[in-house]
Amino acid sequence: MKGQYYFYIGNIQIPIPPEQLNIAFSNKNETVDLLSTGEVNIPKDMGLTNYSFRLLLPNSNYPFNQSLLFKSKKASYYIDEIMKMKKAKQPVNFIVIRMKPDGTMLSMVNTKVTIEDLNTEEAWQHGFDVYLDIVLKEWKSYGTKKLTTTENADGTKTQKTEQTRESAKTPNKNVEAPSGGIKSTLQRVIKKELGNTNNLFAIAALNKVTVPCYLAGKQALQLYENGKGVK
Repeated sequence: MKGQYYFYIGNIQIPIPPEQLNIAFSNKNETVDLLSTGEVNIPKDMGLTNYSFRLLLPNSNYPFNQSLLFKSKKASYYIDEIMKMKKAKQPVNFIVIRMKPDGTMLSMVNTKVTIEDLNTEEAWQHGFDVYLDIVLKEWKSYGTKKLTTTENADGTKTQKTEQTRESAKTPNKNVEAPSGGIKSTLQRVIKKELGNTNNLFAIAALNKVTVPCYLAGKQALQLYENGKGVK
């Protein structure tokens, strides 16, 4: 029995998950020649991980389209949105979750990536649909430092470095899903409260909510247990 996959890039859900996800774990090992031994391999730290897959972007209505918010969107919408992310030159969230039909989580990828390569393919055998080949590369935060120079009374100068960091603002621990009007989803509520959906599936597990799904009006949600979030 097949499981279910859910794919997210940035703030959009991929409507039809790819048939396979290729993950390449690279390394930075160094090979050198020694006079007495010959060629030897010196182990180094692992390099950045690459993710590649092929997306079917629909221009027709399919019952297996998983998107709740953008089911009516066509292939051009997804291509444009992913292209905007690439042109922004900023890392984006990449989430892949695999679940059994009964809702049991099997595995999850939740990381930041840069969009490396994009290639679209349109052909008569694809009908009205478009295929998009995409390559993502793992992104690691390297931090930035702010250098401040102060001139002292005696004419000497003192320099101080400050490490930049994310905001320490604490979100509301408990919220209610809005009622009436546009149907609410867990993704929308988390995005509004936290500013991103990085912990979407962890919060879903905390509240025993199926992802993706519509929420009942005034449904109570817990955003974190202790501290400032769930992981």
